Amino acid sequence: MDYRDFIDGLNLRHFSADELISQAHRVRGDVTNSLPPEQLWSAIVPTLWVADQVRHHTGISLTVTSAYRSPDYNAAVGGASRSQHMANTALDLIPGGGRISRVFDAFKQMRKAGAFRGGLGRYSSFIHIDTRGRNATWG
Repeated sequence: MDYRDFIDGLNLRHFSADELISQAHRVRGDVTNSLPPEQLWSAIVPTLWVADQVRHHTGISLTVTSAYRSPDYNAAVGGASRSQHMANTALDLIPGGGRISRVFDAFKQMRKAGAFRGGLGRYSSFIHIDTRGRNATWG
């Protein structure tokens, strides 16, 4: 099984393997990102599930701008030294139509309802979500 088969096998309604695989080809300076190592594949499942639910229930498109980051790539983009992206538990998402507040609130509601425990970050043009196992909120 390859990563595409793994992601396709999750049967997500609103996210495709291509959205995640495309992140592996990103380049910053002379550093190219990569796919996550196989032992981290399953770590993204809870995060994708939550994002898929929010995309479905809000009807707002969510574009993946960052998923797994290799340690070298994470350093090259200025990511936090313990970034959840390196653990393959995080996504950065741009809501369609700039509806950041609506989508951020939907994620907060899901977390409050116990659907996941993790981080939520609100930025000017995107939302960070991760399933680190403890709640953290910023932005």
